[in-house]
Amino acid sequence: MTRRSIAVTLLVVVALVPAGLLLLQVFGGSAWAVPLRHDPGISWTLLTERPRYRVLRDYAEPGATRSLHQHADATWHVLTLATGTLVLTVDGEAPVKLSAGQSYSLKGGVTHTFTNLGTETATIIEVFGKRRP
Repeated sequence: MTRRSIAVTLLVVVALVPAGLLLLQVFGGSAWAVPLRHDPGISWTLLTERPRYRVLRDYAEPGATRSLHQHADATWHVLTLATGTLVLTVDGEAPVKLSAGQSYSLKGGVTHTFTNLGTETATIIEVFGKRRP
C-alpha cells in the first residue's frame, strides 16, 4: 500500500467509526442497553447527560416491571412511551395505562414504577430536569 492509500484508509476509519457508534446509540435497540440487575427485563441507555438535564431510553420486555424507585436529582421528569403499552403507577395516584406516543409528566423525585402488560418490548424515553450544580 502506498502512503496515500494508508492515509485515505485511516481517514475513512476515523470518520466512520464515530458515525457508526452514533447510529448504534440512536438505532441500536435494546441489544446495546444496560440491563438492571434488580429488575429482569428492564434495561436502559444514556442518550444525553448535561448539567441541567438527562435523557434516557429504557426498554421493558413483555411482563417486566421496574421496581418502585425515584430519581432524587430530578426537579421534573417526563416519560414518553415510544413503543408498546405500560401501566405507570406514581406514588399517591391511580395507575395510568400509556400507549405508544403518550407522555406523562411526573414531579421531580416522586416514587414510581411501571409494568409492561403488552406483548412487545416497550421503548420509553425519559427526560429529567436536574438540580443546579
